[in-house]
Amino acid sequence: MTLFFTRRTYNAAKKKFTNNPAALTRFVQITNGPDSRGRWSGGAISQSDWLREVKHEASSNEITIYVHGFNTDQIDMLRRLDKIKNGLRAQGNRGAVIGYDWPSDGKVFSYDQDRNRVKDTAHFLVSDGILPLLAMSPRPKINLIAHSMGAYVILRGFSNFDDAAGPGASAWRANEVAFLSGDVARNWLGKGAWGALLLSHRARRFTNYYSEGDRVLPISAFTDGFRKRVGRDGLPSITEKTHFDVNATPQYLRDVPPGKRSKARSHRWWFDSSTLYADIAQTFAGQAPGSLATRQDLGEDDLALIS
Repeated sequence: MTLFFTRRTYNAAKKKFTNNPAALTRFVQITNGPDSRGRWSGGAISQSDWLREVKHEASSNEITIYVHGFNTDQIDMLRRLDKIKNGLRAQGNRGAVIGYDWPSDGKVFSYDQDRNRVKDTAHFLVSDGILPLLAMSPRPKINLIAHSMGAYVILRGFSNFDDAAGPGASAWRANEVAFLSGDVARNWLGKGAWGALLLSHRARRFTNYYSEGDRVLPISAFTDGFRKRVGRDGLPSITEKTHFDVNATPQYLRDVPPGKRSKARSHRWWFDSSTLYADIAQTFAGQAPGSLATRQDLGEDDLALIS
């Protein structure tokens, strides 16, 4: 079974979701698929039924939300969500793994349009996903995995809500947040910068996985005043104390043969890396950054992902 919530419109005549923004959030349960043609069975259910299914899906009090990136249609999102779910389970993670499906246009030339759609829909990640999940009893631990522009979705979503928005008397927060090839400006995540302050306040710990071999993010930097991206260049030298950088370049070079290091593969190889899933599973389990068997210490507090 696959569970996600989406802000894409639904075309009833064609019985499929489109890439256009919707006026409401739909909560979806897939019972079979998607197959090789992208077909699946299931459909939208009520939010209360969906929350109950999420709770039943978990064998632990933990829920991980995958937030996809730019140029991602719904079928690509579902296939990557499935890889994340299977990858984490193979490493012993027993929590539910679900997806937030924001309405990316699914086209490589729609970068600016996708960023504008993030601005319009990122807050639904929190209002219709994170906060209702945190209101469940017992309160679960919420982890977030964002790929590419999904990192921008998380920052924009977090910025729209104050402490009083969540359930209970204390400030609401996620447990772990992980960025893969995060498509956000590097200087947003230096100590004291707005993105770093948001993540410090809204998550117990933040891990930034980056790869210097990423050939897509320099294009994003070009469209954004040549500002370096955190998913290719890593965090600034001075960071918040609960923020950690993991240089995945050595693992990328090991996982992807020289003849297959295409531009797209350099940005998406994460979804096929068992070493990455092992590292994330241990991180989400609360292990200390320097104690993981999947990492090597390169000196000066620089950790590398390598199997």
